[in-house]
Formats: sequence, C-alpha cells, structure tokens
Amino acid sequence: MLEALKELDGQFSFRTLLDALMEACPSNEKIERFLDSDIGGQGSIRDIVTARMTNQLAHTMGQPTDMTSKKVKWIREAEAKNPTPNDLPGPINPYRR
Repeated sequence: MLEALKELDGQFSFRTLLDALMEACPSNEKIERFLDSDIGGQGSIRDIVTARMTNQLAHTMGQPTDMTSKKVKWIREAEAKNPTPNDLPGPINPYRR
C-alpha cells in the first residue's frame, strides 16, 4: 500500500488514493489501518492527506495557510481528549455555534 501511495507522487485526490489502495489491498480494515498508521512520527497518512487538502483549498481561495500533518495530528488528538458538546451524549442544541 505504501508503494501505491508513492506511485501517486503527492498529487492526488482522496478518492484517487482510496482507489489505488483498494487495488493494492482487498481488505477495508487493512486500508483503514494503513491510513491511520503514523510513519516517521509526522502524523498518520490520513493526517498528511488532510493537511495537503486543507492547504490546497486555502490556496484556491487565496488564503494563506501553513497546515502540516503534525498540526492535524495535534488537532485530532486534542479533539479526542476534549470533545465538543455535540460529541457528548444527550440532546443536541441546534442553536449551538
């Protein structure tokens, strides 16, 4: 799967990545584990892709950005430690900002 990722050469959509991974591996569980793997402590493959997509979107909109996979990892881990009120059990306030 890592070879399939390298063949995409950094310029791909998430759909293209998933298609390449599905060709390389028949198991969805293995693909999920691969996307969640942290190679080199830089964040998961999913974090790397999220950072790249965030930067591309911001650039397209003319906005400055410096999102990195480490920042995405930090945000993901912080969110897991302190979930937002809508992630907590119980009724959801539709007027919450």
